[in-house]
Amino acid sequence: MKKVATWILCAALVATGSATASALQLVPLSSFGGGDGWLAPGEGALGTGANLARGLTYNPLNNRVYVVDREGATAVKVLDGDTGALVGTLDVTGVTGGTFPLNMIDVDDQGVIYAANLSTSATSNFKIYRWADESSAPTVVFDAPSGRIRTGDTFAVDGSGAATKMVAAGGSNATDSAFAFFTTADGLSYSVANPAVTDVATGAFRLGIDLGEGLVVGLQTGGNLAVAAETGGPGQVAPVNSAGEAPFTWDSAENLGASIDVNSSLVRLYSTTDLSLLTSTGLLDTANNTTAFVSNGNGVGDLKFGRLPSGQLRLYALNTNNGIQAFAVVPEPTSALLATGVALALAGARRRYA
Repeated sequence: MKKVATWILCAALVATGSATASALQLVPLSSFGGGDGWLAPGEGALGTGANLARGLTYNPLNNRVYVVDREGATAVKVLDGDTGALVGTLDVTGVTGGTFPLNMIDVDDQGVIYAANLSTSATSNFKIYRWADESSAPTVVFDAPSGRIRTGDTFAVDGSGAATKMVAAGGSNATDSAFAFFTTADGLSYSVANPAVTDVATGAFRLGIDLGEGLVVGLQTGGNLAVAAETGGPGQVAPVNSAGEAPFTWDSAENLGASIDVNSSLVRLYSTTDLSLLTSTGLLDTANNTTAFVSNGNGVGDLKFGRLPSGQLRLYALNTNNGIQAFAVVPEPTSALLATGVALALAGARRRYA
């Protein structure tokens, strides 16, 4: 049964996504963070407080980066995706409760913003807030125990409207289910389930999580990448390259994954077409725009892909205590030249035989 389930999950990952993930590289977005692709702690709008900025997401529809920053007071900062400059903050009126009132954040496929608190008790409510847009006041779409002891170290959103799905996890208590899974009938209020996942390590989804195409992926420091159906059951694991990899994002449309090494701020770009290749040819590129490092003892942070209407694919990566890195995800020069040569040859052939 385990082998059958593993094959199904592998096949699902291979089948999702229309983009060709081979021969891609991370190029620093030089316009971001003053010219080096790195918005360092204390630079611009980003606070300097230790461990106070953990959640980040990117909305390619309006080219905005959203960061939960608790330095001084709980805030959701809205940054320009090109430069990292502060362009505003979200209204946080009525945001209360939890160990942290807000911790992680994400956007749905239509740009609706969701953020969640951190709950560290089975009797403490996990709260999810919704902003219809940047000028809206937040509404509470979930406010109840999640069914887990700790929830909200990780959080991700997929879909939109009545098809929106969310997932959250945290902690490594053996009595917890693998993750809390949230669904809705109207996009305005949500219910929770706690699918049980077998064949993965305790806490497998606690520091990095994402979802899409009926699957949930997760990662923790010192662990393997875990993949499971959103309904639970037998999972699959695949080794990664470093014990420091923990925050993780997956884009099923692009067939790409990415991680942050919390011990160095190194960002790794992966093809997810075959999970058995993550430590070999599935590792597409590594990059690090930072020039200084501050310990991230909690192993927390966040990453997100997003493709602009212009077609450019970007990746933003937050390693807590170490700021935000911004990259363009582009074909390697040799691949681009080869593709151009093939295109020119085909064009020439069409002219000759037209």
